[in-house]
Amino acid sequence: MAIDAESDLESHPGEGMLLKNPRSSVATEDIRLWRYLYGIPPSVEIRVPTAHERVDWVVPGWVAIYELMLKDEMRFPIPRLLRDVCDHYEIAPSQLMPNAWRVLMSLESLSVRNGVDCDLGEVLFSYYLKEHDKDKGRFKLIARVGRAPIVTCLRTNDRGWKDRFIFVRGDLVWGSRGPGGVSSHWKATSRDFNRALPSGLIAEERTRQLLDIAVGERDYRVALSEENLRASRLWDFVEERPGTAALPVDFVLTLLRLRYSIHIVFGGSDLRPLTVEELSLAEDLMSGRINIPSAKEAKLMMKGAASSSQREKKRKRVVLADTRVVDDPEAYKLSKAEAASAAVGKSQSTGSGELSPGKAKKAKGKSTEGGDSVVVPMPSDGSVYSDPSFVKDATEALLLSADRKRLSEIGPVQSAEWSCTHTYQALMGWTYLRSQITAQEKRNVDLTASNATLWKSNEKLAVQLEELRSKNEELSSNNTKLVEQNARILGQLDEVKEELQVEKATSASLRSEVESITAEAQAIAVNAVLSARAELMAEFKKGEHSSWDPDEEIRTWEKRQTLMAGGEVSEEEEVEEAALAAESPKQKEDDVAPEQAEQCEPDAGAEVVVPDLEDAGASTEDIARD
Repeated sequence: MAIDAESDLESHPGEGMLLKNPRSSVATEDIRLWRYLYGIPPSVEIRVPTAHERVDWVVPGWVAIYELMLKDEMRFPIPRLLRDVCDHYEIAPSQLMPNAWRVLMSLESLSVRNGVDCDLGEVLFSYYLKEHDKDKGRFKLIARVGRAPIVTCLRTNDRGWKDRFIFVRGDLVWGSRGPGGVSSHWKATSRDFNRALPSGLIAEERTRQLLDIAVGERDYRVALSEENLRASRLWDFVEERPGTAALPVDFVLTLLRLRYSIHIVFGGSDLRPLTVEELSLAEDLMSGRINIPSAKEAKLMMKGAASSSQREKKRKRVVLADTRVVDDPEAYKLSKAEAASAAVGKSQSTGSGELSPGKAKKAKGKSTEGGDSVVVPMPSDGSVYSDPSFVKDATEALLLSADRKRLSEIGPVQSAEWSCTHTYQALMGWTYLRSQITAQEKRNVDLTASNATLWKSNEKLAVQLEELRSKNEELSSNNTKLVEQNARILGQLDEVKEELQVEKATSASLRSEVESITAEAQAIAVNAVLSARAELMAEFKKGEHSSWDPDEEIRTWEKRQTLMAGGEVSEEEEVEEAALAAESPKQKEDDVAPEQAEQCEPDAGAEVVVPDLEDAGASTEDIARD
């Protein structure tokens, strides 16, 4: 526990959820710079954490805020959706991971600017809260499976932000709605992370409206630009500073230095006069009282810190570093006397309670190295299991003077309670690790068996793969042959097409010849019929034929047609036909002449009828068609 001199408040550790819990690297000199860079109004009080306070400590009345939240354009009062999520899960805002802040602030900016209502129900319809796998106590906002994330282009490489935090308080921190159920310190939540609110079709429709916004506008960098933040009323209490929007910190400070130089040289005749706050800050920057590293220098510093950390891990000695840091770092440095007392221990090899002279000298030499670490000398030939008493004297060196002083201030009862709590936590951690190791060993056995099975399956698959490869080659060769055969068939088809075209042309010419021959034959037949008809008519007029028997002519024509069709004629018909043929035409005429003369002799006043030529022509056409 600690008491802050300014606020006269008692702070104490929280539930101890974080395994890696660095102290704050923010200095008192940074506060004025933060107020200027991030537009923190004077009504918001800022408290720099003491050397022993951590972000998950309980500091009554104060709320922890990371600098990265301010760099991501979060301003006071804390945005509505961020407050509602923390209120629903009863956690502190600093327990959310950076992308969770960005998503919630971007959703509020998009909803206000596009006129779409977005409340806690819409947030939990598309996202759910999940505890970080490694950093227990920190929570991520994850898009639900099967639903598209509304905010896009989120970052995944946030580094070096966990030691940059402060404590804030004031009415403007939460605005007119107040903190509600938001926790001011870190604690575990009992809420169901994956459960959405029963908002139904309304949340689905509003989410669809948000997803209809162009993807470029849903980029968190666009949604959290200064122009969009001011349009969404998230920056209502932030003073406008023209020309500094979306600029890096070192650019803003360089611009401030330049304006200060113009103010000094020209007597404040620049376009926008410096305020009292800007003038004081610029004087400190110019005088060096506030030293801000450039982006390149900060990158080199981080690289050097990483290299130093790697070298520390490679040291081949047992070092117990005290992770707790007090206000006075000098209190952690061991004097030569304390180092010598830490080197006292029992040794099994000598049977005495002291180390050998060489080892004691070596321990004394090491005790003066480093400022905030203690070397615990352990005899290489000792054994804790056979004689654990020699560890007692060596471990007494771990109780540093600053810790002794602090423990004496809080009293033995509270020290014992604090020790029991942390010892029980460590015991629970060891028990959990032991169960996990047993389970891991069992999993290793199962994995080994599975690995052997997989190897056998792999061999079978390799054989099958080789067979498939050979089949593939065979199919490829067959495919090549089929392609060649197909090409030959196509060539033959082209030749047949050409021959068909030639035959078609020949058939067309033959058809035209047949048509012409048919026309000529019809013309000849018509001419022959007309000629025969004309001759017959002429003979009739001359009196060469006084009469004829039409029935007899028809029977003769029918018999001839029967013979031409391949039919047979009876013997009587043949005899009669032969007799008729033997009888001369003249005799026929003589036999029937008197009769016909009587029948055909015209009256004196009768007119001779000549057959009509049109009827003759019609009969001729019928004969031609037949």
